[in-house]
Amino acid sequence: MVDVSVVVPFFNPGANIDECLDSLVAQTLPHDQFEVILVDDGSTDGSDRRVARYVERWPGLIRLHRIDATGWPGRPRNIGVEQAGGDYVQFVDSDDSLHPRALERLLAIARESDADVVVGKLTSDFRGLHQPVFRQTVTGRTIHDYPLVETLTPHKMIRRRLIIDNGIRFAEGPRHVEDEHFSMQVYTKAKSVAVVGDLACYFYRRRRVAGRNLGDVEMVPQEYFRDLSHVLDVIDESIEQPDLRIPIQRRFYRNEMLGRLRGSAMRDYDERYRREVLDCVRDLATKRFEPAVREGLPFFIRTQSRLMLDGAITLLTTYATWLESVRLHATCYAASWRDGKLHVELDAVLYAGDAPLQLEADGEDWLVPIAAAPSVDPADRRVTAADLATVDLDCATVSRTDSQVWSTTEGLSMSITASGEIEVVGEVAIDPAALQGGTPLDAGLWDLRLRTMVGGLTRGAALRPAGGADPDPVDAWVIETGAGPRVIQPYWTYPAPMLALDVAEWSHPLVDLLDNAAAPQLRRRRLSLTIPALRGAANQLEATLILEPSDAESPSVRIAAMVDVQPSGSTFRAKLPHRLPGGSHWRLWVRFGPPGGTPARTIGWELVREGRDMRLEPSPGAA
Repeated sequence: MVDVSVVVPFFNPGANIDECLDSLVAQTLPHDQFEVILVDDGSTDGSDRRVARYVERWPGLIRLHRIDATGWPGRPRNIGVEQAGGDYVQFVDSDDSLHPRALERLLAIARESDADVVVGKLTSDFRGLHQPVFRQTVTGRTIHDYPLVETLTPHKMIRRRLIIDNGIRFAEGPRHVEDEHFSMQVYTKAKSVAVVGDLACYFYRRRRVAGRNLGDVEMVPQEYFRDLSHVLDVIDESIEQPDLRIPIQRRFYRNEMLGRLRGSAMRDYDERYRREVLDCVRDLATKRFEPAVREGLPFFIRTQSRLMLDGAITLLTTYATWLESVRLHATCYAASWRDGKLHVELDAVLYAGDAPLQLEADGEDWLVPIAAAPSVDPADRRVTAADLATVDLDCATVSRTDSQVWSTTEGLSMSITASGEIEVVGEVAIDPAALQGGTPLDAGLWDLRLRTMVGGLTRGAALRPAGGADPDPVDAWVIETGAGPRVIQPYWTYPAPMLALDVAEWSHPLVDLLDNAAAPQLRRRRLSLTIPALRGAANQLEATLILEPSDAESPSVRIAAMVDVQPSGSTFRAKLPHRLPGGSHWRLWVRFGPPGGTPARTIGWELVREGRDMRLEPSPGAA
């Protein structure tokens, strides 16, 4: 008996499965507390032999089951559940991987809160995720009091008895939205759900090699909406109260139905297929959704719903193209450090095409512009108080390494200007020492992006500088971590300037900051160098002073040094030895870190010795 059974279905994953299995055997949860059940759906690419090597190496941890090919993940997952011996089942796709601490963290919160389901923070390098779900860690929630319906992938830790006792199974064979069907059954039966928001647990990845991800299949409209109706059956049969049922139905109406009628896909459909999709959406909308579902839609989507119900295919296509043109333009006016946090002053405006989007005035109210949807009555274009109350704004710090997203929301606000523009303004305080779930940001490069959810549209934009392409540099800041000091360097990307963070000198060595250092000082063999662009709260960094002799036959001299970091700036300090070998001139180089570490940089000065006296002079040719 184990605590957790990890179920991994696979079909021809190629080398993708190596990364998946490596992440599982690297889990911090002791191996005697979990098992990995691999179900091969008739692979033909030799993946069974690749996996067999893992089974042979970890015989007590990994088990392999082979079945005849079905071409879909439902049956392999069901077989995995049947074979599972754990109290909980964690589903993982062979394309994906887990954070090393994922199982330990998920299981701990499951035990502490007696959760039926634990949803770990997801991250993806190719698919949009509903980030507000993962902004905090919560326990004791249900589908009725937390927006769980916004995350319907099966990649969760679920109590096995909940699945077995309620007869919950994945739909087998060629089925669309099978993940949503399974997750809705789980959610409607679960009495307690927890969400882990302080650790990126699951990495939902695009396949690196060997074809497409599971689920990347062409949609046959009649089949897709037939399968969607089965998901709606689960909702109707499980949730009787209209005030609980309608918000959940609205999510499917907004995403799985109207989502098929907007975006570049809608614009690129051929005419026959576009009409086929519209007819299926319209038929299901009129048969399965009461007016309250449509009336509560956010304003951009409510306008689209009206066009769909009217069957106005030409206007609907034009509106889809217009929605695609809606973009967010974000500007950073200032970025500076205060009290260990990076304060970013910004504003942003929604554009439609090349000009700011302007809502249409209607007395004291605002409407989606009539030019975007000429046939829609004002009632279906109106921006309501509920629309303004449900706006979501987020300054996201996004990892270029693994697409983790960490949010800063306080300090942002949205308003509609006198001319009808949708504007976001504010100042956010980004805390790199605690932003990543209460811990310091990992080493790497992180982009800063403003995200808005307004009127049913989610739009994001990089933070670009005000006034052109030559923004002012931002000082570096040193934070303290359990593993020692870590340097955060805000910088502007090149050639298109966008605000980003370099954590732990990932690609921007600290020696670059010597460009704006003051002239070095030498007193009683003690050399000091002020570096105003490197700041922090009372930290110390190791460093090295290198003396390069002008006499090529003499050895260079390496001297251990220290950088004292303060909120106002930093000072490099090194004590020169009493005796120096060789000649009378030494060029000065500085390296941050111990000898043999990061690259060194000359500071443009020389040490000159005359007898027992020493002085500093600019190096020949130094600016």
